[in-house]
Amino acid sequence: MILNKLIPLLIGCILLLLTSSCKQEVNTQEDPRGVALVTVDLSESRSGKLSEFFEPEINYIWLEDKLDEAQLNAGLHQIRFYGDKIYTLDIYGCKCISIFNMEGEYLGKIAAYGEGPGEFLEFDALTFVNEELVLLGVYPRKIMWFSLEGEFLRELTLIAPFGPGVFSEFDNRYYLYSSARNTGEFFIQTLNENLQDTINFLPYYSERLESMMSGRNYFQKSKQYLYFGMTFLDTIYQFHNQQLVPKFVFDFGKYGQDLEELKGLGIMDRSKFMSSQAKLYFLGRYHVSEKQLYTILSFEKKVYNLFYDREKSQSHVIEGNLINDIDEGHDSGRIFYVFEPGKVGIRITGKDLYQALVEKKKQLGKEEFENWAKGKGRDFAKTALAAKDSENPVLIVYKLK
Repeated sequence: MILNKLIPLLIGCILLLLTSSCKQEVNTQEDPRGVALVTVDLSESRSGKLSEFFEPEINYIWLEDKLDEAQLNAGLHQIRFYGDKIYTLDIYGCKCISIFNMEGEYLGKIAAYGEGPGEFLEFDALTFVNEELVLLGVYPRKIMWFSLEGEFLRELTLIAPFGPGVFSEFDNRYYLYSSARNTGEFFIQTLNENLQDTINFLPYYSERLESMMSGRNYFQKSKQYLYFGMTFLDTIYQFHNQQLVPKFVFDFGKYGQDLEELKGLGIMDRSKFMSSQAKLYFLGRYHVSEKQLYTILSFEKKVYNLFYDREKSQSHVIEGNLINDIDEGHDSGRIFYVFEPGKVGIRITGKDLYQALVEKKKQLGKEEFENWAKGKGRDFAKTALAAKDSENPVLIVYKLK
């Protein structure tokens, strides 16, 4: 389905086409703010500064590797803040979860690789329920509960697979994603705390282009709502009163990708096309606050940051890196991680952060550099010096406006 070409019809019929529940009928009137049409015109792209979109504060957290067991692999697929701890998920490397405190000190890990009780061969995501850590998308098929310190508590063996998902404290329900492949299947399933009272959303539709992506980033939270956005769909939904309502619809205009071009391609050819020739489409990676929406866009090998101001209904397309005018340290390209609602950011190895500090000194000269390092660049410089020899990441944390 080429949603760019269906925008005039989308608002009136999208719920009938894409949303289904065995218990509920969807009513968009329950959401007083309605659907936001996010227009994207690359001819209006510009440079941008961090202070336009983030609060004037940047935090640096080095995940220390003073112990050998604290060393992290390069591929951290999720990083979560919860309470006074940081949880890093390495899904493909060690298949473990490392735990740090908010100062970056290593506390331990969940390393339970195996096929027996209390063990897993694979997992997709974690969520937090009633001060416990819950692993979802586990293989062999089960849900696993751990203490916040990483101690195994219990597990529940499943018949049907549960994919990656989240627990929503807004309505005390699990929301799970599955890659639907056949008529009668759904992409979203939600259950209560007792894993009952099932409601399904977003039925499989044979004409819809699927991304074959994991879905680990498709659910995102603001401080008030849970959202869902799926690659190629060009629509981000909000869960509201156990209903799925469209919240943001992208209009890429003449820059939008005709998705029909991708349907006939095999997986490898499609991947090659998307990385080198594709026009704009929703990638399925985004962050939401009550004031703005952020997402990453790619157009014919160029990457853009898109910020949508929800209060002014205004899009800002930023080409290239976001200029760091807050502490004048590291300029950010794409904001990959959601650490917790309202807190997003990137990671960079300690060695690379230190190299950026060295380059900063060359750029400024000795006296100006010393003034900067004692002033607005103090946290940047202090963290870079502490982590100068480390392959472990430094988390650079921004607060969404």
